[in-house]
Amino acid sequence: MFPLACGLITSFLFAELKFPKTIHINKTMKKSRICTKLAIILAGVALISACTTENQNVKLPVPAKPPIAEPAPPPQLESPEKIAARSARATAQAELESGIALYNNGDYHGAIKRFGVISESLKPYKDLELRAIKFTAFSYCVTGRSSLCRLQFERAVKLDPTFNLEPGEKGHPLWGPVFDRVKKKEGN
Repeated sequence: MFPLACGLITSFLFAELKFPKTIHINKTMKKSRICTKLAIILAGVALISACTTENQNVKLPVPAKPPIAEPAPPPQLESPEKIAARSARATAQAELESGIALYNNGDYHGAIKRFGVISESLKPYKDLELRAIKFTAFSYCVTGRSSLCRLQFERAVKLDPTFNLEPGEKGHPLWGPVFDRVKKKEGN
């Protein structure tokens, strides 16, 4: 677009301005037209020089290349065994949470059944198995079966001698005394 405009201005400036012979122009007007034409020519020369500057090969400074960073090491992929183990634990955790949800919703008989069904899948995970045993014991105590509650607490203490109830669980009127008897009997 810019070179086209330069070409049009150039052709206009160098075209002859001829007036018809019938028009009489006084000397002042001729001088004025000559000055105007001279100013237009100088402006045109400036534009033309700008046009030619654009087409010249001007070397621009080349920005310095940033240093190439070392590529990041490839991510360490987990072995299929680790992935399977993580998946199995997540499944066991989800099964435990489903039993705890039954307990929290007041379905104590459903929780007892659920914990019984999933007990084998929790065996590889001592912490999950202990939580399931604890909630099974709570469910037995709440449903009035204190002897079964006691058996669950004995099972938990046998699995982990350091097993203990949370501070908010210890003073419960139904399972607190049962748990205390188990701990005294086991000598802990």
